[in-house]
This record gives sequence, structure tokens and C-alpha cells, in this order.
Amino acid sequence: LEERLKQELSELGMRDAKLHTEFTRENYSAEGWDAAALLISVNKGTPPRRLAKIASGGEISRVMLAIKNIVAENESIDTMIFDEIDTGISGRIAGTVGEKMVGIAGAHQVICVTHLPQIAALADVHYLVEKTDDGMATHVAVRLLDLDGKYRRIAQMMDGSSDSPLALEHAKTLVDKAEKAKKIRVGN
Repeated sequence: LEERLKQELSELGMRDAKLHTEFTRENYSAEGWDAAALLISVNKGTPPRRLAKIASGGEISRVMLAIKNIVAENESIDTMIFDEIDTGISGRIAGTVGEKMVGIAGAHQVICVTHLPQIAALADVHYLVEKTDDGMATHVAVRLLDLDGKYRRIAQMMDGSSDSPLALEHAKTLVDKAEKAKKIRVGN
């Protein structure tokens, strides 16, 4: 597991990551007495420490994606859910995270909550989740977007406005590029 995690993390931009799994004996309980912790070092020259103590949001997101990718390869799980797996990442790494999820989607249904256009552009089906507040209660609505709606939502993610011609053109380019990349990945 450690070797596979190192490989996955390297692909996700954490080339210097060092991992170690620590097992300790705790007080005996209904769950047993073994406790396991993942120790990680993401910077050269620093010793591995407990993931929860030292990792940033982006590092935790990438470790979780790496673990889920390994699990997806070895388990018969029909649906994998990624709830804001993109926390703390952007740019090239966001694209790499999206590509990893496309790979997982080759064998599993993937549901992803994201705020990053690079990841949203890769969706085969795009839903918009909207929250409204009427002063008394919060309401949540989920709406399926057509292709134009997908372009507009991604434009809004990039620029704050779905009416900006430049953002809309960039969104279309991003979606078209994502579609071509997915076809290459699955060999169509």
C-alpha cells in the first residue's frame, strides 16, 4: 500500500512524499487494540509525521484521491463519491486530479462535487446544486444542465459571471479540450 500510495502521490505532484504506516497497541476495546496511522512527509529533509497533524487541505485531498484510486482498482464498488476532493488545489494539479477521476470513471460511476472548472469540464453529466434562503429555511435544488448550461456554469466558476463573452469562450474551449482528452483516454 505504501508503494502504491507513493506512486499515486508522485503522479499528483507530490514527488518527494515519504510514507510510513505506524501500528500501535491501544487499550483493548470492541474494535480491538491495534491502531494504525499514516505518517507522511511531503518535503525533502522532514521526517514523516501523522497526516492529520501536518498536511494542508490540498495535500489531504490528494492523499484521499490516491487512496480512493487504489481502492477503486481493487474493490467492486459501483459508485465513488468525491466531495470537494479539489480543496486546496488549482492549476496543473487540478487537471491531474480530474484525469485521475476520469480513469476511475472508466470502471465506476463517479459523483464529484467541485468548484474547479478544470474538473467540472470533465463531467459527462453536469448538475447544478443551488441553495436558497427564504428567511425561514434553506432550500436546496438540483438541476440537470444541458451543454449550454454547462458552458455557462463553468464560465461562472472562472470569472464570477456567466455572461462574460471571454469567460464563456474559455469555458467552451475547456469543455472541448476535456472531451478530446476523455476520448483519447478511453480509446474512442
